[in-house]
Amino acid sequence: MDTKHLGLMPPILLIFVFLFSCGDSVETKLIGEWQGTDGSIILNKDSSWVFTIGDFVLPTPEEGIMVENMIWAVDDTQDPVHLDCMVYLRQIGSGMKRRLILPLILRFLGQNKIQIRTIFDLSNDSTTTPPTLYMGKRPTVFEIESDDQMTLTRQ
Repeated sequence: MDTKHLGLMPPILLIFVFLFSCGDSVETKLIGEWQGTDGSIILNKDSSWVFTIGDFVLPTPEEGIMVENMIWAVDDTQDPVHLDCMVYLRQIGSGMKRRLILPLILRFLGQNKIQIRTIFDLSNDSTTTPPTLYMGKRPTVFEIESDDQMTLTRQ
């Protein structure tokens, strides 16, 4: 095939690929402290996190329980984007392990503003290893007005 017939197409495609690959990932855009009127979330580069709503703080240290690991993960193939905040716990006496998951949906309202939502409803899944306590249900959509969603601004 003669490349002369392609004209400007190869350089344009290369520029497009370069610009597309330079965009920040969703994870990179989320790293930092986000503050709203009712709460906040801190998403650290090392995947640790802290979530506060009113006086409720996750993860909350409890006597006899050790936090082994905490991570947050994003699935941007979903619409809306899924954000899972997870804590891996171990009871000091028995060694029993448990995972806590706060399932959220998220959307960007601008470069420095996001909206998150979860439906607080505890449920256990003892079929997983380790057993999992879900701190909420993942909603499928955002509401116009809802008590279970927050708009947060980067600090």
